[in-house]
Amino acid sequence: MFVSHFFQKTTKNRIMKKICVLLLTILLLLGFALSHQNIVVRADSEIVDVPIIMYHSILKSRSGQYIISPDKLKEDLLWLKNHGYESVFVSDLIDFCEGKKDLPQKPVVITFDDGHYNNYYYAKPIFEELKFKATINIVGTYSEFSTTSGDFDNPNYSHLTWGEIKALQQNEFFEIGNHTYNMHNLKPRYGIGKKTEEDFETYKENLTKDVTKLENCFKDKCGFTTKIFAYPFGKYSEESYEILSGLGFKAFLTCNEGINHLKKGDESKLKTLYRYNRSGLISTEEFFKHVGLK
Repeated sequence: MFVSHFFQKTTKNRIMKKICVLLLTILLLLGFALSHQNIVVRADSEIVDVPIIMYHSILKSRSGQYIISPDKLKEDLLWLKNHGYESVFVSDLIDFCEGKKDLPQKPVVITFDDGHYNNYYYAKPIFEELKFKATINIVGTYSEFSTTSGDFDNPNYSHLTWGEIKALQQNEFFEIGNHTYNMHNLKPRYGIGKKTEEDFETYKENLTKDVTKLENCFKDKCGFTTKIFAYPFGKYSEESYEILSGLGFKAFLTCNEGINHLKKGDESKLKTLYRYNRSGLISTEEFFKHVGLK
């Protein structure tokens, strides 16, 4: 009785009560609309959290730290889809950080390293079916061998040919990145790492020659070039970044784990994009719990 009497005491209080009721009604209606309509909420200029998942080989015959089955891959994508994640390319991150476009509210980037043929054989149909996007990072010498040797169609060990790379780049669900022509090795240097005896100019010459060779293959054999670079074994340095950015690369994929916190118009985080390796030894639920996705 006291509360009812209080709100009726003055005209001012009655007006305030009506305003509160009106605002509450609007909020309830807005919540109902959002929950019952297919509304895509964009991130606009906010900082966006972007997980990047790193796959390698897709095989039915075995699993391992860098091998996952086609069924488990599909289960991963369905988990992401059912939890509201929308796949984007690495090139979309470049555009966002350059202030050219927005990202979804819950973006996810999927990458494949090394250019295994089984990415084409097993993964491509799954991505097309579920309308997911992926960035595939190519090692040039692997693709050159598969193309010229004729031994190109075994999912267990073959790699993508130049023709398949061209087809993937033209496919709306795939894009291609550079993973070096022939520096995906542990020796004589560790990935693109500088040798102890190399001075900077010699190192720059060697790295430039290798990476440019793959870019020329992309251009001459496939009709495109890329701005995406994936560090072999995750090895990188300030010197390597200086050289590669000077060659025109804009996004750099590491093997460091973490969520990327990207801000529209800020290109600094493209320098070291974090990724989570997808081991085939754990379940989908365990993996995404490790990543911290909900």
